[in-house]
Amino acid sequence: MSPARLRVGVVLVFLWWIPVWLAAPLIAEAFGLDGHDVLVALVVVQTFVGLAGVLVIGRQVARIMTGIPARRMLPTVWRVFRRGTLDGPGQPAPGPPSVGPAG
Repeated sequence: MSPARLRVGVVLVFLWWIPVWLAAPLIAEAFGLDGHDVLVALVVVQTFVGLAGVLVIGRQVARIMTGIPARRMLPTVWRVFRRGTLDGPGQPAPGPPSVGPAG
């Protein structure tokens, strides 16, 4: 589970939603290209970026889901996205059990 990958996936999905195709006529005019070809290229690249984001998010959420119940998925994913940890505000961090002094 990687909070950085989860965040990168979210950024890629947001890039997918931005209407970049509106810039196709400007790009085509600036570089002397056909507007339709530029439009198709932008849509294809943007679609691949979005699908990569969905794949990254899905893999991270699947890793998170292995250790929690389904009804706790959304709050846990949100916590990992914001804080970078699976631990809740009142839960101790997982780690080795503490062993007292031998005596």
